[in-house]
Amino acid sequence: MISKMISRASLLALVLAAPVAAQDIQVQELGSLDPLEVNVAERPLANDMWRNSSAATARAALQALPGPDDDAYGSMAVADFAGRVLLSGGTPPEGGRGDEALAVLRAERVLAATGPIAAYALLERTPGLERLPALARWHAELGFALGETAAACRTTNGLIDGRNQPYWLRARAACHAINGEAAAAELSADLASAAEPDRDFDTLLYAVTIGQWNDPDVSIDTGLELALARIASGEDQPELDLSDAPGWLTEVAETTAEPVELPGEIGAAMTYAETLEGAERRSAWDQLIRQDYDRLTAGLALGHALADAASENRFIPVARRYGGQIDTIPVTAATLDHGHRFVLAALAAGDRQTAIRWRRALDDGPPRRSRPAPATIDDLIDKGPDNGPSMEPVISEADEPEWAPPAPRLLVALDLAIAVAQNQIGRESMVALTGARLEAGAEGVGDVAMLALMGAPVSPDWRVALLETEPQASPALLGMAAASASGAHAETALFAAAALQDGLEGAAPGTLMQVVSALDRAGLSDAARDLLLARIIEETA
Repeated sequence: MISKMISRASLLALVLAAPVAAQDIQVQELGSLDPLEVNVAERPLANDMWRNSSAATARAALQALPGPDDDAYGSMAVADFAGRVLLSGGTPPEGGRGDEALAVLRAERVLAATGPIAAYALLERTPGLERLPALARWHAELGFALGETAAACRTTNGLIDGRNQPYWLRARAACHAINGEAAAAELSADLASAAEPDRDFDTLLYAVTIGQWNDPDVSIDTGLELALARIASGEDQPELDLSDAPGWLTEVAETTAEPVELPGEIGAAMTYAETLEGAERRSAWDQLIRQDYDRLTAGLALGHALADAASENRFIPVARRYGGQIDTIPVTAATLDHGHRFVLAALAAGDRQTAIRWRRALDDGPPRRSRPAPATIDDLIDKGPDNGPSMEPVISEADEPEWAPPAPRLLVALDLAIAVAQNQIGRESMVALTGARLEAGAEGVGDVAMLALMGAPVSPDWRVALLETEPQASPALLGMAAASASGAHAETALFAAAALQDGLEGAAPGTLMQVVSALDRAGLSDAARDLLLARIIEETA
């Protein structure tokens, strides 16, 4: 695949040679693309994102962010923001072209911020991995873990530098085993064991090649071992232990596991799902949300899934995954119990019309049911016995309780989120919204502080509330301010993410103000607005 892409790039360069020379623009073949120039972001930063940065300052900005072995981000919204920057490709900083360690640092930060699928996509598009063993190892590890074994084996077999290290010998052994080449697999594994023994890998390999488990205690801590575990067989197969595995690998193992088996009757399935925990519970909700048989039950399952996600600090990614389903959920008293989360999830997924519809339903309540009017003697006389009684519907209110909308503070937060999503920050009604939002306490002050720096009309009272909040300092703020003053856009954004990595909800208003100001100076006012919307969503969920 890579060779074909290089060939097409070369041909394109020949076709465009004359006009390119006239414009003094330099065209490079794909093979000469630096890893930092690879872009897989949906909304990338500009190609000159590393302008005014050096390899040393870029390294410092990347190291300020969590890596795959560090504590996770306190806010998925901040992780998303960091991912947007990290997945953007640009001309490397001064002294950074060809710096594999810098490219590895970026890939590891991508993994920590956006997860294994995005990190794999970045490395899958990175050319020249055969001479970059550290990057190649991440590509192979993620490929093996995600079930992309053909790509992982392509990198394994194509490696030029460092191919006789124990990891790569075992990777080749796994590729032989996957292809049914037992003798070659065992030979490569023996060579690896001679240099560096690994009992767990050998147990898994022989469970594949001869279908026999020689040790009941198997610990999995690499993507390579997870790939073998998926195809291992034989009697007395043990329960695999992932307690020593990195967090990203455990997540992959859970999400790629077989779906939990639910009862056939949908009501029983819903009841059973409520008794589950962890990955099984998430699997059950997923099946119930995606089924088309009963959308009311799907809505209740989605409500539970969003509530679970909010309690586990996963609301934003779960909302984006299922936000497109909300338009199909019927508005009833039962589903309106989850209505505020449906508004937020629809906004997170970019469906503003559905968010507005559910917001109105929170005011109006569920549609009232109708029933046929009772037949009377006059009906029968007027219409005759063959025509049947009148069936004009009448509204039934007696059996339905009076609708009580959610608390005003919650509705204000939803209205604010919708206004931000619609980019209506400058409208005059924002004064009333922000005034009401201040009543929410510290988080409300933070929201209003961000809005004020984005140009929203706000009540002067917010400045009094601001002075009453606790100050909060972060070393990353110094790096952000210096980078912003120097016009180093990527560094500014990365230090902003580092300053907020503990979470948006707990961030002090002063910190939020500095972040908004720095991002605006770096030309990333849209990213600042995204952070504000995500902060309101996470707070309100």
